[in-house]
Amino acid sequence: MKVIVSDTTSLIALEGLQSIELLCAVFESILIPQAVLNELSAGSPDIIKKINAAGCIEIIRLEPSEQLISLQLVLDLGEAEAITLALERQLPILIDERKGRSIALQKHLIVTGFAGLLLLAVRKNVLQPSIAQSMLDQAISNGFRISDKLYRQVSATYQAEQIMLK
Repeated sequence: MKVIVSDTTSLIALEGLQSIELLCAVFESILIPQAVLNELSAGSPDIIKKINAAGCIEIIRLEPSEQLISLQLVLDLGEAEAITLALERQLPILIDERKGRSIALQKHLIVTGFAGLLLLAVRKNVLQPSIAQSMLDQAISNGFRISDKLYRQVSATYQAEQIMLK
């Protein structure tokens, strides 16, 4: 995956870890819709500077469409715009909320989340598995939510990746 569309949650988790630039190490370009930027800047006014400094994140303004309006009936605006953008550009999406992920999958999008992003970083030799695990644990401490089942699966994968490095 060279280009991906991102929703808000993974960006918030990365900002909490002061690691927005990790996106640029894993992807050539990250597209975020204006509504996602608005959600981010409402929670952290400094994030716009960090996004601009990253150099690989592009803000996209979407025109109203039937697809967007339909998605807004069941999702928040950021998720609706992110899924619409991914559909319009036929790109994978970085999205963590269960309902948004489910809808993205129903629409046949390639979906990953924050834990998957960390795993991609490990597989691209951007992060050591132990660092990825620490980042996931810190994100959870910061308020990122992940099911126990997924946490165990991801942790086991990081451990397997660590063993393969030895």
